[in-house]
Amino acid sequence: MTPRQRERRERLLTAVHELIEEGRVRDLQVKEIADRAGVSLAAVYRYFSSKEHLLAEALLDWAQQFSTQRRGRDFAATVRRGVDAYRRHPHYAELFLEVAASRDPYALETFGRMSDGVTAALLDAVGTEDPAVALQIVTIVGNAWLGGLFSCVHGRSDFAGLERSLDAACRLLLAGAGLPA
Repeated sequence: MTPRQRERRERLLTAVHELIEEGRVRDLQVKEIADRAGVSLAAVYRYFSSKEHLLAEALLDWAQQFSTQRRGRDFAATVRRGVDAYRRHPHYAELFLEVAASRDPYALETFGRMSDGVTAALLDAVGTEDPAVALQIVTIVGNAWLGGLFSCVHGRSDFAGLERSLDAACRLLLAGAGLPA
């Protein structure tokens, strides 16, 4: 991409972030995003195949800001940092669920890149040299996390409850694998 194209693409992502922070996830319209970014509707589709693709890229963009945070061998702390990010920005939990349910292949590919980054950080934090055990622990916690986000977004739980639940899951799983909790 040329510098101008990159700048236009960034304006689109910034517009999505602004609208999401205003609480606009489900009713977002591509025209509204284009207007906020100051680009034509056709320009949106030059960079993104669909609204779902654009939203997935915005979610990935948001999540990447946390990939530069301190990584370490404290699995539970790594999970808590993730929950805290959603607690501070709850509309991104809703966006996560929207993107995860998409059938758009470009959105799914983008979501996969985000998931791969999160999985790598969690695998690194587990603290075991056995990759099969680490993957099982990360998969179980990931499934609990997804269910917990669903409960938070739909008002059945809150982020404090999700954090307590995931802390307990981390302790139990790590202890069961003979790892320090």
